[in-house]
Amino acid sequence: MTASGRAMQPVLDAIKELQSILDDAKESIDGGLHLRLCTATMTAYERAEALSAAGEGRSDNEEEGEEEMEMMTDEESDEEPRERTEDDMELNELSDFWEGQFDFGRPRAVLPLEGLIEIITMDSEAKRVCAAVRVLNRALHCSKPDDPEDAERILQWKEALVEQGAIKECAEILQGDREFCDDGEGDCWMHYSILCSEIFELFTRLGEGDALFRTKLRRHGALKGVEEHVKRQPLGAAGLPVLKMLRQR
Repeated sequence: MTASGRAMQPVLDAIKELQSILDDAKESIDGGLHLRLCTATMTAYERAEALSAAGEGRSDNEEEGEEEMEMMTDEESDEEPRERTEDDMELNELSDFWEGQFDFGRPRAVLPLEGLIEIITMDSEAKRVCAAVRVLNRALHCSKPDDPEDAERILQWKEALVEQGAIKECAEILQGDREFCDDGEGDCWMHYSILCSEIFELFTRLGEGDALFRTKLRRHGALKGVEEHVKRQPLGAAGLPVLKMLRQR
C-alpha cells in the first residue's frame, strides 16, 4: 500500500464505524433522517475510497513523474473518452439516474415499474437492488394519494409488487436469505445495510393507512422478514416501528 493509501485507510475505517453507530442508534433517529445520514455516510465513503484508489496507482516516488504525465495529457486529449456506464456509478448516482428514467411510472418512462421489480427480484448486486428500492420510495413519496390518478397508480404498483414477487424478495433480504455477490470494492456490507433501511421505508409507505395491504404484506413474508431482521441485529430495535405498523390489523 502506498503512503497515500495508508493515509486514507483510517478515514475509510472511521466511516465504516460511523455507519455501524448509525445502525445501532436507528431506534432513536427519525427514519427519514437515518436514511439521509446513511446516504451522506455512503457518499463520504465513496469519495474517500476514490481518493485511496487514486493513491494506490502511484508509488511513493511517483510524484516526480507527474510533470511527465501532464505532458502526455495533450497527446491523449484526442482520444474519445469511454462512455460512462451504470457499473461505473456509485449508489447515490445510480439511484438518481434511475429516478430520472423511471419518471414515477408515467407512460413515457424509459424504465418501467417491471424493470425495477426485476432488479429487486433478480439482481445479485446489493447496490443495484438498493438503488431500485430507493427509486420506488422516492416515487411513492412524491405521489399524491388524494390525486385520483396518483392513487390509482399507487394501487397498481402495490398489486404488481405483490404479484411479481418483490415483497417476498424484500422480506427474504431482511431475513438474510438473499445472497449478494462481492462487488470487489468492500462496499457490499454498507450497501446491504442501507438496502435494509430502504426496505423498512418501502414497507412503511405501502402499509401505512392501508389495513388490507398490510394483510397482503404479512401474507407475503414482510412481517416475518422484519421480525427475523430485528432478532439478528445487535440491538434489535432498528425495525421496531415497522414491526409495530405491520402488526396493526
